[in-house]
Amino acid sequence: MLFTDANWAESSAVGRAIAKPFQPWRCVGWTDDTICFWVFPESVSDRTGALPDGLLVVDPAALLDTASQLTPDSFSVYVMEAPAEGRPAARMQRVTGLLTQQRINASMCDYWYRTQEGDLHPCSRLQHHLPNDAPLRLALSLDAQDYDDPIVVAR
Repeated sequence: MLFTDANWAESSAVGRAIAKPFQPWRCVGWTDDTICFWVFPESVSDRTGALPDGLLVVDPAALLDTASQLTPDSFSVYVMEAPAEGRPAARMQRVTGLLTQQRINASMCDYWYRTQEGDLHPCSRLQHHLPNDAPLRLALSLDAQDYDDPIVVAR
């Protein structure tokens, strides 16, 4: 979930006018229950002024919605990975794919993302387990590599 404070709003009238129809903020925060994605449209000369330079997307479903509104191969996606053992600082990682997996005995899906290093991570920090036995299905490819078959995860 994204959140902000009224004090973090852009105070400059010019800055607010330039950002219309968006609402500019100097600072936002988020909870870590789901992963937030950073979407960066490629800078091309014929791009309309309709998009900001980057988008902070609050969850994988919102990422799929955002990607459906952009031209394929015209944007890149990154995720802020939390600090880990041996790595005290958070780091940005490029995302190459978003995958879904049917939950056992449920009608819902879990989401997973793959980084450029090939590592697979859950999109929810509450989801600390390896994928179940259900196949992972590619929901969004952000890499030139084509994933036609279900992805099998070695345990």
